[in-house]
Amino acid sequence: MKRAFPLLMSLLVAAVSLTVTALAWRHERASEAAALRASFDFGLRQATSRIEQRMAAFEQMLRGVQGLFLASGSVDRARFDRYVDALLVGVDFNGLQAIAYGPLVQGPDLAAHETAQRRSGIPFYEVRPPGPRASYVPVTFIAPADGRSLSALGYDISTDPSRRAALDKARDSGSVAITGRIRLVTEPDHAPQYGFLMLLPLYAPGQPADSVAARRRSVVAWVWAGFRIGDLMSSLYGESTPGLDLRVYDGVEPRDDALMYRSVGAEADRQPARFEAQEYIGVAGQSWTVQVRSTPEFEARHHRESARIIAVAGIGLSLLLAALTWQLTTGRMRAYSVARVMTRELRDSERRYRRIVETANEGIWLIDAPGRLSFVNPKLLRLLGQGATDMLDRPLAEFVDDPAARLAPEALASRPPGTVETVELRMHRSEGQPLWVSMSITPVFDEADHYVGSLGMVTDISEHKQAEAKRVLLEAQLRESQKMEAIGTLAGGIAHDFNNILAAILGNVSLARDRLDDTHGATPPLKQIEMAGVRARSLVQKILAFSRMQPHELVSQPMRPMIEESIALLRSTLPATVELALALEERPLFVSADATHVQQILLNLCTNAWHALQGSSGRITIGLDERRIDADEAQRLGDLAPGPCAHLWVSDNGVGMDEATRARVFEPFFTTKRVGQGTGLGLSVVHGIMTAHAGAIDVESEPGRGSTFHLYFPLLPHRPQRVDAAGAPAPVPVGRGQHVLVVDDDPAMLLMVESLLQRAGYRVTGIDQPREAAALLQRDPVAYDLVVTDYNMPELTGMELAAEIGRIRADLPVVISSGFISDEMRSAAQQAGIKGLMQKEYTLEQLGGIVHAVLNPVEG
Repeated sequence: MKRAFPLLMSLLVAAVSLTVTALAWRHERASEAAALRASFDFGLRQATSRIEQRMAAFEQMLRGVQGLFLASGSVDRARFDRYVDALLVGVDFNGLQAIAYGPLVQGPDLAAHETAQRRSGIPFYEVRPPGPRASYVPVTFIAPADGRSLSALGYDISTDPSRRAALDKARDSGSVAITGRIRLVTEPDHAPQYGFLMLLPLYAPGQPADSVAARRRSVVAWVWAGFRIGDLMSSLYGESTPGLDLRVYDGVEPRDDALMYRSVGAEADRQPARFEAQEYIGVAGQSWTVQVRSTPEFEARHHRESARIIAVAGIGLSLLLAALTWQLTTGRMRAYSVARVMTRELRDSERRYRRIVETANEGIWLIDAPGRLSFVNPKLLRLLGQGATDMLDRPLAEFVDDPAARLAPEALASRPPGTVETVELRMHRSEGQPLWVSMSITPVFDEADHYVGSLGMVTDISEHKQAEAKRVLLEAQLRESQKMEAIGTLAGGIAHDFNNILAAILGNVSLARDRLDDTHGATPPLKQIEMAGVRARSLVQKILAFSRMQPHELVSQPMRPMIEESIALLRSTLPATVELALALEERPLFVSADATHVQQILLNLCTNAWHALQGSSGRITIGLDERRIDADEAQRLGDLAPGPCAHLWVSDNGVGMDEATRARVFEPFFTTKRVGQGTGLGLSVVHGIMTAHAGAIDVESEPGRGSTFHLYFPLLPHRPQRVDAAGAPAPVPVGRGQHVLVVDDDPAMLLMVESLLQRAGYRVTGIDQPREAAALLQRDPVAYDLVVTDYNMPELTGMELAAEIGRIRADLPVVISSGFISDEMRSAAQQAGIKGLMQKEYTLEQLGGIVHAVLNPVEG
């Protein structure tokens, strides 16, 4: 049915339109017929009216001629001619052939009449037709006096019955009368026309004419005018009546023998006339029948094309309306089809773009002009951990850190259309954690260029920021490592010189005590000097160990010794106004740890605690105990495994921290200290070390109540601590007089080493110049059993001297002593075949044993 609807609707519209067209055509045809009829009737009335008007004009003209005779009494031919000529000048009297005068001549007076006329200038004048009659009415005067008119002179018009009847009628009535259809005497033979005469009587002056009898007695003459009916009618309409077949009949019956005039030839009778009518007019007492028939020319002249135009236009319009209806109905169906397709495509496009927006890897938001969120996509909701109801219709500023107010509505509205600005800032997650994002912002304007909101694309750059922070941290660690390496190098140099001093002090103290008994008064001070030297030596070792910063392996070891070793270093670092308290578990708590890293943790935490005291006196407590961590607490702390842990804590009674500071305290480069007082890396390094140890760190703090940092190391199964057998130090082996060459640029060390070796039973030669020692060996290579040389010396280092000795005597053992022994030195010594390395600060304890071991390898 839907498919047939356009055709049915088109046919219906065409039928209605054709019906309206037919009705309009029919109405127009009727109107056209009525108009034709009215035009025809008007033509008929016009024809009769013109005939009547023209006949009235002729009557007035003829009365003028009558008046000429009545006024003058006697009128001759010349005067008559002049009058008529003057009368006809400038006047349209078409159809008028002549105006004539004819007296009533009694039979006896005929001869005298003819004689008189011949004498007046008409020699051929003769009344005709000849023959005796009681009276005659001959044409006596006629004008215009041309050839055809002159031929009528003498003609007795009373001899023709029609003319005679008109004469009598005019005489008896005293008024104008006309004849019936006649053939004029003046009518040419080659183009004959019917005509008629209009007559007026002339009565004898002074005679009564108030009755028919009186008028018959007193009539003396007549004046008349002869007319050609064809010329008369032509003067009214031209050669023919326009579109009408006009016929004039004499009398009231339209007979052929009464036909006076016909405007169209006989061929018009072969076609039926659409309109036909006749009128009767009275002319001077004579009835004429005017018959009018329409011709095709009349219909063509008065026909209007409106009916045909209506028909053609109506049919065309009907077809056009039908086609238009077809187009509209089918177009509507096509439009519906296109609309359905477009709607489907729009829905598909909307679904596709919605899918793109919903599955986009970037967060998308849209705000209105006041800055409230009107749209957020699922990605942004997931990034922030929010629900749609939690974000929509809320200010964007609630979800971002925008201290520069770059996302304020006024700032967004001031941007020109089409601009895209990308900024990096932090947004707030639902749990309060920050989210670093890169945000591209584009202002949105309507068609009137009014700001209506902004569109934002959000990309999570947290990993990038973390990577950047890690890179910066690594760079800082690299710089720190390089700094510590430089410090280590510096410390190594200082330690070498300092250890030389310590070695000289400790060695000479030992030599002095050997020469004195315990009751000597100098013994106690020497013991104090020895104890101070040992503490100084230990302090130097700790500085060197911390400054190396090389990676260490995790070793299973108890926590307390590492803490105690760090405390010894801390006591020399913290000011005297800071009390360092300990609360350490007595039981050994074994963990997998790197002692150097543990020392770094304690140093960083205690340094921060000291800074939290803000220069005033205070208390720092370092504690250690065992704690069991359950699953919930382990989950809260992070990646820590549930179970027993070694719990190390550092607390202070400083200024404390608020919640916002606690949330960011482990971020790289976050610091609350003034510029130049901190890098913001200390606690982040501690956090990284604890992560590397599979441990965890937590903080408790409140403003004004200090801070406590809790560190958790997974506890290893208990191992019994190895206890060395108590007793005196092992005795130093005694030499057998071997010859030892000692090389050292420090005279004090050189003297002390010589004394120690001589006390141990060796022969010693001391040289303070390495090149001199090489020259001495060159002169007598076999004179020495061992060379003990310092490492840092001018001209030649100990390693270079060993190489020179190897070229002189390859089997001569060499021992190198140095205040700082690095890994590189150990590797180089091993490659060079050095038999022993000795830390100079331990010369007193190690010299005898090392020399004995090198000289007696089998026993060693």
